[in-house]
Amino acid sequence: MAAGCAALALLAMPVAAAPAAPVGKETTSYSTIGGDAEAPYSRLKLIPGYKRVVRDDLGAGPVKRRHIRRRSLLYFAQLSDFQLADGESPARVETLDLASTPFTSAWRPQEELEPFTVDQVVRQVNRFDTSPIRNRRTRRAKLALSLTTGDSADNQQINETEWVVRLLEGGRLDPNSGVEGGLCAGLVPPGEAARYTGVQDDQDILESGRFYDPDSPSGEFVAWPRYPGLMDRAQRPFEAAGLRRPSYVSFGNHDGTVQGNFHALQAFDDIARGCVKPLNAGGTLESSFLTTDVERTVLVPPDPDRGFADRPTYKAIHAKGRQDDDHGFAFVDPDELRASNGEASYYSFSPRKGVRLISINTVAEGDRVGSSGNLDEPQFRWIERELKAAAGRGELVMLFGHHPIRSLTNSSPDENAGDCALRLVSGPGCDRDPRSSRPLRQGADLQRLLLEHPNVIAYIAGHSHEHKVTAFEREGGRGGFWGIETSSEIDWPIQSRLLELMDNRDGTLSIFGTIIDHGGELSTPPADTPADGFDEETLAALGREFSFNDPQVGVEAGADGRLQDRNVELVMPDPRKR
Repeated sequence: MAAGCAALALLAMPVAAAPAAPVGKETTSYSTIGGDAEAPYSRLKLIPGYKRVVRDDLGAGPVKRRHIRRRSLLYFAQLSDFQLADGESPARVETLDLASTPFTSAWRPQEELEPFTVDQVVRQVNRFDTSPIRNRRTRRAKLALSLTTGDSADNQQINETEWVVRLLEGGRLDPNSGVEGGLCAGLVPPGEAARYTGVQDDQDILESGRFYDPDSPSGEFVAWPRYPGLMDRAQRPFEAAGLRRPSYVSFGNHDGTVQGNFHALQAFDDIARGCVKPLNAGGTLESSFLTTDVERTVLVPPDPDRGFADRPTYKAIHAKGRQDDDHGFAFVDPDELRASNGEASYYSFSPRKGVRLISINTVAEGDRVGSSGNLDEPQFRWIERELKAAAGRGELVMLFGHHPIRSLTNSSPDENAGDCALRLVSGPGCDRDPRSSRPLRQGADLQRLLLEHPNVIAYIAGHSHEHKVTAFEREGGRGGFWGIETSSEIDWPIQSRLLELMDNRDGTLSIFGTIIDHGGELSTPPADTPADGFDEETLAALGREFSFNDPQVGVEAGADGRLQDRNVELVMPDPRKR
């Protein structure tokens, strides 16, 4: 490591003073949100924020008075891991996510409230349309765009993906699923489609204590508040605000595989569209879906929009929206698109002169049980060509994708997903790309490639659901790039990151990262309050509070990272020739 580690402790500022401003009006440099981690169930409150840490790990120290000289090159936001879940879908396998299993993302107590939470996240990003960081002493940049770094949907479903686009663009969003009649006409009670049917209603699953039922909390959730009718209230349509600036999308494993782990076989797709929801924990997706005990099932209203979205469908849903460039997918290289039989979903574009953003697809499409990622050989070669071309144009490059370098460890080739010629078996998860995915490229390969190109300054990722900033140093200790990971919008602490690239005009660059909480209400209604009258902001407040108290991945998971992973100024040598 360079001498930056020693400097880190010296440059870290003390924690901010106690806050007084209401939530939503300031960044976490001023105040943030916390609770009592020792309580059986904790309400939330404002707590002191975290001061900015200046990091010089890449061998270029901060120069005094740079705030007078620096100029903003690009100001943007990162949102990650919405994991919008259709909790009524037969294709959910919540029973895999119990205390006795290794799974922690098949079910969360707050997931039915997630559309309202993401809407508050979006509204908060809109509030910071002007940068919190000054450049040239008095100026502040305007927000150019937002990046979403994968896992926006939770289970690869068509309806979940449509909800994602509606939240990004704004408009009426109906978070309910299920239709009257259809396959289960006469078996499902009339009017059931308008209500919640799932594991958070003990009357649906004929048992209690395994999941949080807000009508009657029990078992592990006995100390949680009772809110009669909350699950039904969460099914009602609302008006999403939408981002004011363009948004650009990268694939995550939950966008591209069933529950983020398994390629979508046709049998899985049939179950998703149907009306029989399995409730037994079979240990794997296959055993839970395909060998379920008929006595461990529940009937739910069916919905054809619960089918799984393959790559072309996912891109088409984004193309139907209001953003002319299809949230980035219009920039996919036509040659790559033809060669991949329409599968390619990686792209690059230049939002500002001298800056290039490259979106990569890190999903291991052929995986059977695993959430880690990789890069296939054709995409890896395309990235290499893009980096060379950007260097020739004198552009600074930032890549964005779902899996950080440390999570690019998957050894499953795309071909394991099955041939699309056999789609009746392989289903929407089949591998339509005729090119060989081998040799597979993992984290070490990508790290080596990026370090070979001095104009690469950052790789921005999600997946880990935690704040983490890593310096990837070039050999010799001067220069390299920053790996920037930001927490999810589903698990605590439910935060996003504002990013701004600055030219300090002294031979160095700075990337400012500023964490923001969503700006919805902090207080929540007293226990036993009927939920029918809750507004959307209250639902988002409850979602945040439930995430803090989640017994599996709540506050004790430590996803807020260390001080040096939160509000940061990342200083590095300017690689451009002068």
